[in-house]
Amino acid sequence: MPLSTQSQGDDEQYVLVANLDNARNLSNILKAITFKDHAIFTATTNGLKVTVEDSKCLQANAFIQVCFSCILSVNILK
Repeated sequence: MPLSTQSQGDDEQYVLVANLDNARNLSNILKAITFKDHAIFTATTNGLKVTVEDSKCLQANAFIQVCFSCILSVNILK
């Protein structure tokens, strides 16, 4: 059961709202590509893409796919 400290109406002020069932999975994915302090997060309706780049010669990408019963659900508000 997800916990929330905000009411449902407060979601409209955010561009991205994401819910995780298990944060450990996301933590392990991000640890695998952590070799720089700066990362680019790209949120789409299909999921969340994280890109880490080092000196324009090494790039690591992680994609966390949106799934109804899986790790991540993403709502992008316009």
